[in-house]
Amino acid sequence: MQTNERKNFCTCEKIKCPYHPLNHNQGCDLCVEKNLKKGEIPTCFFKLINQDTSNVKKFTIQEFVDFYLENKKD
Repeated sequence: MQTNERKNFCTCEKIKCPYHPLNHNQGCDLCVEKNLKKGEIPTCFFKLINQDTSNVKKFTIQEFVDFYLENKKD
């Protein structure tokens, strides 16, 4: 399936990742499960705040809180 044929809302650009919804039929479950086990948050949550995640070092919960506070719109 090509990127333009997506049937989900996933904004992650790492489409070669085995957990990406394009690579199986389990939706976001595998990605979210993997991230939670690692104490991380999926990329799509960061991109909801700001599409530019280039300054994010790790996608941890603390990094998300910091990212949110730095990018929130008042």
